[in-house]
Amino acid sequence: MSAKTASVRSLLPGLDDLRDARASELRVIWAEVFGEAAPQSLSGRLMRLALAWAAQAASRGGEDPASRRAWSAAERRRRAGASAKEAMDGVVAGSAPAGTRLLKYWGGETHEVVVTTDGALWNGHAYGSLSAVARAMTGTRRNGLRFFGLREERTP
Repeated sequence: MSAKTASVRSLLPGLDDLRDARASELRVIWAEVFGEAAPQSLSGRLMRLALAWAAQAASRGGEDPASRRAWSAAERRRRAGASAKEAMDGVVAGSAPAGTRLLKYWGGETHEVVVTTDGALWNGHAYGSLSAVARAMTGTRRNGLRFFGLREERTP
């Protein structure tokens, strides 16, 4: 285990403490965990989310190599001056693991869907797939991954 992974994993027992930490305290934690100062543009809320995600990802072995390469390429393109949209070319989101909470604005309201090992939960009902949730939500057949933004639309 690398020193960085060990440092990130050390956050796991203190995730509740992140919730109550001030932005200045989060910046100190960020520097200890990532070995560099947090970007000045990050709010306390975003630092909290990023630190919690990093701790949870480290506890599960981190990102898969393909995702890591795709995001690194997007970061390089962005640093080279590409717009955010241009930098994301070629980055394709995959399926969401169980426990993922998806938010979808549809029909004038925000809907929350929780991905489970057997499908998804929405409005207190269990569904066998995200496509089934999308169908129930919209009344029409839809590709669930595409509807929830987990798969890009195909271009002709």
